[in-house]
Amino acid sequence: MALHIKESEIIERAALLPAFPSIVNDILATLDDDNATLGALIQLVGRDPVIAAQVLSIANAAAMAGRTPRDVRDMQVAVSLIGLSRLREIVLAVSIAEFSRESRMAHHFWKHSVAVGVTAQELARIGHCSPDLALVCGLLHDIGQLWMARCFPLEFQMVRMSLERDPKKDILTAERQHFNTDHCAIGHLLATAWRLPATVIAAIEHHHDVHPPADKLVAATHVAEAVANALELTGHDQARVSRLSAAACDLLGIDWKDDLNYLFGRIEARTRYLSRSFS
Repeated sequence: MALHIKESEIIERAALLPAFPSIVNDILATLDDDNATLGALIQLVGRDPVIAAQVLSIANAAAMAGRTPRDVRDMQVAVSLIGLSRLREIVLAVSIAEFSRESRMAHHFWKHSVAVGVTAQELARIGHCSPDLALVCGLLHDIGQLWMARCFPLEFQMVRMSLERDPKKDILTAERQHFNTDHCAIGHLLATAWRLPATVIAAIEHHHDVHPPADKLVAATHVAEAVANALELTGHDQARVSRLSAAACDLLGIDWKDDLNYLFGRIEARTRYLSRSFS
């Protein structure tokens, strides 16, 4: 028998999850702030020792690869080595990785989120929309499943078993049979409660939709999950998008007849790197 969960209960039970990392919203706020300075970003990073350590680690790796290896301990120097865009990527990926880890979600969940985030980022560049927002959309697109696993682990496991018995079954159908709702709807409520940007909320809610998307970031997230699973980047595809929206591909300017091997190779390499760095 399916559960009957009210929207208010979904928000209330979200308290069982770790606190959503506020630095994600802080970083996203700098994207549209023309007055945001490098110093302000460095100050944000300095507030979180886990993220700061990761930034310094990556900066030291970059320094070791250069002609004049040195021990980087200063955040200003670290950012000059890795770049502002890379800094944002590290902060977003590490903070959401920690959130997933503290939520006690299986490792493949994080690997899948990274794969979709990286793929969405690359597709966003093709479609000329924000790569930073696309990364967040991909990293958080299945956040509703994290809620399911933490709040109703038995029912969540029943969904997984149902998909294993019938691989052709759509995941949203399986979830509705046990939860009377699905991870897209739950993710929408969580993202709204966390005050994420409207376009991120829309991507989380509609990444399984096949009707024409109204937003390029929604399209990028939808196509990214299909591509990430087609490339078998995680070896775990129960959350797969089973149908690919041609309208989403058109909106992004993707023509599958083109030679996309370079794009696929870049996605695979970056996914492996991020998964290894932040696991």
